[in-house]
Amino acid sequence: MPKNKVTSLVNEWDLPEIGLRGLSGADRKRFWDGFVATRPGVVYAWGNTFSRWRVVPDTEFNLSLYITNRSIGLFVRGVRGIPRAETCARLSPRKLELETALNAQINDECPLLRNFPLTTTNPGTWNTAYEWLEANEAEYLAVLTPKD
Repeated sequence: MPKNKVTSLVNEWDLPEIGLRGLSGADRKRFWDGFVATRPGVVYAWGNTFSRWRVVPDTEFNLSLYITNRSIGLFVRGVRGIPRAETCARLSPRKLELETALNAQINDECPLLRNFPLTTTNPGTWNTAYEWLEANEAEYLAVLTPKD
């Protein structure tokens, strides 16, 4: 066998095993501070250090925008304290319409989840992340906000 050939498989999801660093709390704060700064006048609630929430106007829903070490994304939540299963039940009357329009599924884990794989541990990717979140947030709001 050649000397430099890797003989074991690396588990890409085990950050300590392959020596990659994860996002720290300070990294996540910088990410969200940077994102919010690109959206003057838009109100975001604090979900946790990984997420920010935006109210869907005239509904009982919030968009949860999130960051992980390897992706960004968004999904639909109810108001704080409402279980996800209840949120799914409240979305279900529009299930076909929403799933078709957003190309996402209503399920109990993360209703209408959409994500974008991205190495977020590299701050050089953050402008791309901000643009993706803004565009997808706008699409979700357009579909979820009631039309009178």
